[in-house]
Amino acid sequence: MYRRFYLILLLISGVVLFAFSILAIVKELNPEWKGYQSEYKKIFIDNAEGPEADVLAKQFDIGHKQIYLKRLKRVDRCMNCHAGVENPFMSEAEVPYRRHSGDYLDKHPVAEFGCTVCHDGQGRATNMKEAHGIEFDTHWDRPVLPFTYIESSCAGCHDAEMLKNNGAIKFAAGEKLFREKGCRGCHKLAGEGGVLGKNLDGIGSRPKHYFSLRYVEGDKTAYAWLREHFVDPAKIVPDSGMKVVLNDEEADLLTVYMLTMKSGEIPKEYRRIMNYPERPVTGEALYRMYCIACHTSGEQTIYDEIFGRTIPAIMNPSFLKSINDRLLTEMIKEGRNGTQMTAWKNDAAGLGDDEIQRIVAYITRNRPEAGPEPFGFTKFSADVRAGRELYKVRCAFCHGETGRGGKGFLGIDLANPVIQGADPEFLAVTVRDGRPGTTMVPFGEKGLKLEAREITDVVAYVRTLSMKE
Repeated sequence: MYRRFYLILLLISGVVLFAFSILAIVKELNPEWKGYQSEYKKIFIDNAEGPEADVLAKQFDIGHKQIYLKRLKRVDRCMNCHAGVENPFMSEAEVPYRRHSGDYLDKHPVAEFGCTVCHDGQGRATNMKEAHGIEFDTHWDRPVLPFTYIESSCAGCHDAEMLKNNGAIKFAAGEKLFREKGCRGCHKLAGEGGVLGKNLDGIGSRPKHYFSLRYVEGDKTAYAWLREHFVDPAKIVPDSGMKVVLNDEEADLLTVYMLTMKSGEIPKEYRRIMNYPERPVTGEALYRMYCIACHTSGEQTIYDEIFGRTIPAIMNPSFLKSINDRLLTEMIKEGRNGTQMTAWKNDAAGLGDDEIQRIVAYITRNRPEAGPEPFGFTKFSADVRAGRELYKVRCAFCHGETGRGGKGFLGIDLANPVIQGADPEFLAVTVRDGRPGTTMVPFGEKGLKLEAREITDVVAYVRTLSMKE
């Protein structure tokens, strides 16, 4: 009896296995994309205008299609279903057969850029569910971007100003909301902002399971979480302390901006083939692009709370009067190690020597005609030990015991390589005359009455600071 039962069970199992095998074979031989391509070919033939187009339509080969984007490290198979994205005869067709909107593919051809670099989704997939990755059980971290948020992907290659000036209306409005709603009061971004909320660095690259999707009503995606959280923070995060609440339109705009905050980056050499705006040619335009964010007008010394450092007044008349173009050029080219001042030379930040010279010319355009009275540093024999004692009394309050300044100090970092490599005559004149309009007071005869010999001692000690920890 039992033997007969098990034989019947084995027979049924075999039939079920055989049936599933047949279904799997049928499905493999007739994948979802093949149906889309067959329908596309039919529509293409119907829409073809002229004998040449008719020939192209009839020659369309139904088969597996993919592109390998080596520099982007992507494989995209989206064109298996979206076969008409570059076909001008498919402008009026329905999705997924329709030609891509606008002229974006003229500047971003599919063969070079693919699809997922802008639209996200799973490029290797060959069916809609897995490719779009929206449904909860697909387990795909970067589902296809809803069209509402598509502008966020542009920021992977194009800078903010270029986007604002070229029709990225939602991106620009979202960035403005981020500033005006005081988001940085609680959230830190790139080292700036409060700590009551989560750090926003890389928020646009977070996998969807980083977010608690339990209370999200729409698609279970990071995009939906962000939007619904902006509309009703306490609903999505029950213990949320977020007080700013946005309407539906504002929530969409801020979501666009949040999604631009990605931790990854398109390779530099790839971005160079984008339709990027030409670099400005005037010294003023270059200064505004690369320097004004930190130095503002350059006329006032600024203590930057974010950097925890004092940013010098590089257009202060006394500074310009005492520094020569050679040293200023060196500062810009090499930067200042240990500070946020990057090296701007060509093999570091990409500025050519001629561009740096234009920036120098702009900075020094109002340099006073009369230079400072010579100090005569070499006339004195410096005493480093005496200079150290004077430094502790006169200088440490602003520059710190080690000379590195930093949070809580008004003075700049004196131990950085540029200051250490400066002409001691320049340093001595700076100590003697100070910097009117800044916190650097004169220590010479017109100030705190240090003798020339004492100033020499202080400068000699300052030049040893790079050797101290």
